[in-house]
Amino acid sequence: MTLSFLFPPKKLMSVFILITVLLMGFVCSLYGQSEFSLRVNDVWNLFVSYDESNINQQIILSLRLPRSLTAAVIGFNLGIAGLLMQGLTRNPLASPTLFAISSGAACLTALNSLTVASIGGLSNEAVAFVGALTGGGLVFLLGGGLSSNQNALRLILAGIAINGLLTSLTRAVLIIADDMAYSLLHWLSGSLSGIDWSSWSQLWPLSLLGLFIATSTCRGLNLNALGEQTAASLGVNVTWLRIRICLAVLILTSISVTVAGPIAFVGLIAPHLARAWCGSNHFMLLPAAGLSGAALVCWADLVSRNIIPPAETPVGIITALIGTPFFIYLILKGKR
Repeated sequence: MTLSFLFPPKKLMSVFILITVLLMGFVCSLYGQSEFSLRVNDVWNLFVSYDESNINQQIILSLRLPRSLTAAVIGFNLGIAGLLMQGLTRNPLASPTLFAISSGAACLTALNSLTVASIGGLSNEAVAFVGALTGGGLVFLLGGGLSSNQNALRLILAGIAINGLLTSLTRAVLIIADDMAYSLLHWLSGSLSGIDWSSWSQLWPLSLLGLFIATSTCRGLNLNALGEQTAASLGVNVTWLRIRICLAVLILTSISVTVAGPIAFVGLIAPHLARAWCGSNHFMLLPAAGLSGAALVCWADLVSRNIIPPAETPVGIITALIGTPFFIYLILKGKR
């Protein structure tokens, strides 16, 4: 009875459809739009009859597979991060992009990339975490995001202000960078070009840690939706819940930004798609939001390679083109 309540058959079917959409995007991204004549048969043969002498299989294995895996995991991370933020603040507009978490991580990572301004010899992962904490912390401090009487407009305005500040600082870094400006600008647009197996090795351990922490918050988020006082009366340690959510969001967002730059609006769109498919139960919403984000980034990556081939459009531009009208729609919906 309990399992049927937590995982209703109709909702499981929705998750199955999301998995199918993700797999289609993942497979298409492995062979789509290449200077070489890659085909879906090459993808199939890579897994069932691997041939070291087959150049197409080598291209998929060494270039396309790590890129597609990274795109899926980054989308999964950002989808879950957005869901956690919306659940914590009970604000449908909350996301790592709008609350300056992504821009904070990007700003300090860009600064750390300059030899003359290296931040204490820290790794990019650590610097991105500090940047995400700084950006998100300032927004929540100015916007009263952790108070019991939250003001959604105040949070959004604080996010816009801090985003503007961090974006200006990042542009100053680009001016200082000079020779590195182009590569930094490409990365700051949210790019998956140049991803290899070392990027994947950098991404998956911290992503797994963030996912583990996020999973532990599902029950608390379900009860928190009823109000903090109600959740506390039902045995939820609200302070500990906030700490775990914030830690998961910072880990998932910062490692994603470190690897591929700030990919905008995935954390805003994916949770809303998941709710449309799976309702409000976070035991279902968590995987659904992750799968929605993963599918979105995989398909956006495929589109980005088909706009002006053989050149690549940064995937962050594609998600921004999708996310901006979606953001406007949410605002208009809120007014109604």
